[in-house]
Amino acid sequence: MNITPLSGGEKTTAAGGQTTRKNSLSQEDFMSLFVAQLRNQNPLQPMDNYQMASQMAQFSGLQALNTMSQAIQNMTAFQASINNLQVAGLIGKRVEAEGNRLSVGAGMITEGGYQLARPGKVTIKIYDKEGKLVRTLDEGLRDTSKQKILWDGKNQMGNPVPEGTYTFEVSAIDATGQSVSCSSWLVGTINGISFEDGITYLHLGSIKITISDIRSILG
Repeated sequence: MNITPLSGGEKTTAAGGQTTRKNSLSQEDFMSLFVAQLRNQNPLQPMDNYQMASQMAQFSGLQALNTMSQAIQNMTAFQASINNLQVAGLIGKRVEAEGNRLSVGAGMITEGGYQLARPGKVTIKIYDKEGKLVRTLDEGLRDTSKQKILWDGKNQMGNPVPEGTYTFEVSAIDATGQSVSCSSWLVGTINGISFEDGITYLHLGSIKITISDIRSILG
């Protein structure tokens, strides 16, 4: 009598004859089914060599896949460790990154930067985390070179703002009153690293950025 493996990894339990379903067959499951099939085969019609070779080939393939899967997992873990070590080496580095945020805290204020597409008169507005305008900076006429935003961390009344993350908005108009486009970025020193949901974040004060946000390492 031939025993055919249960489809989908089904297994019958002794209690009440209930059937549970497994998502996959392990090597142990395969060998158990194979040995059971050999034990319960019809002596007058034993499994021929072709059937045995076919099932052994399936077992060898399963074993190879499991070995390959484990090797890939080990390689992935090793690569993640290397990446984490490389990221740790960025602590203390001053970087320029995509974004329009400024961090105020621990006696430190991160810098911002911008670059105009063509010369124009620049105005910078700084907002708190609730979107409330706290400061307006009139920068005057600026050319197309890279510019720094040096904010003293004070509001329009000259009082220090609370610690936290702020955003800045750069607007400019040319001599004809037309709006001038510009790009912006933030500058700061990486002082920490965190790992959240598989993503590595670099800390610039209260600001979190990813490695892909970094435009350049300044030193």
